[in-house]
Amino acid sequence: MTTLRLRTRQPRCAFHVRRGVTLIELLIAMTLLAIIGASLVKLLMSQVRFADTQIAAKDAREASRATLNVIASDIGMVDADSGVIVATADSFTVLAPYALGMVCGTSAGGSGSVIALLPYDSASYAEGGYSGYAYVDTTTTGTQYTQVYQYKYTTTNPTTMDSATAATTSPCRTATDQYGLFGSGAVIVQPVIPTKSIGQAAFLFRRITYSFKPSTTISGARGLYRRVINGTRGAEEIMAPFDASAKFMYAINDGTTAASAGGATLNKIRGIQLQLTGISDHVVAGASVKQSAPLSTTIFFKNRPRQ
Repeated sequence: MTTLRLRTRQPRCAFHVRRGVTLIELLIAMTLLAIIGASLVKLLMSQVRFADTQIAAKDAREASRATLNVIASDIGMVDADSGVIVATADSFTVLAPYALGMVCGTSAGGSGSVIALLPYDSASYAEGGYSGYAYVDTTTTGTQYTQVYQYKYTTTNPTTMDSATAATTSPCRTATDQYGLFGSGAVIVQPVIPTKSIGQAAFLFRRITYSFKPSTTISGARGLYRRVINGTRGAEEIMAPFDASAKFMYAINDGTTAASAGGATLNKIRGIQLQLTGISDHVVAGASVKQSAPLSTTIFFKNRPRQ
């Protein structure tokens, strides 16, 4: 008798069992990830360095531009004939007007002269440092009429009057001041101004010195200092940092080029050239020197009475 054996087929699993990752594949994956990660880190560091460079360059530019604004507000109205009293490569001193007006006449007691003031910056006026006053001298004789400011240095502060109506002579009396130009009041100054200069321009001035010296805030850099002589605050570092090349030069008469301090005759200076090279306060990563921003500009004096 023949026996039949039936073969039964084993059912296959519906899912294939996946084999593991080999060591070689793992090493390759790790290498690729390391390369990609290093590239991303390099890109990120490059962007950070670029941003830091831009910030450092902006800081260097701001050091120069902010300085320009401060100096221009002080020296713009300096008298072109006698307004500069010291001029070197590292510093200059000017007689800076801070309140303009007109000579009205003598005070009631006759011990001083009345200057009616045009509107002025109250914050600048309050800074103090009064060094004296100047008025247009009209006593010059000759065929050519010349206006020259006469400066009077004094330690006697001007006496403030309530208004220009206290002046006893024209053109500052209310009847003649039809437009209210002298609504900011008036001051009495000493000594007395000659009567021939009544009706002429006058101003109160302070002596201001700007100088480059080693910075007290940023090591290894130069700072720009401002000092109001007769003021209460002494020399103040108003801007830093600058590199060693920062200096002052001077525009002589109507020349197109600026002269060094050695060639600057004080009564011929018509403007001050600022050669400012602002620098950043740190060295950007990957660089060997600080970022710099050179700026060269000339501020010409607006107050030129000579005719």
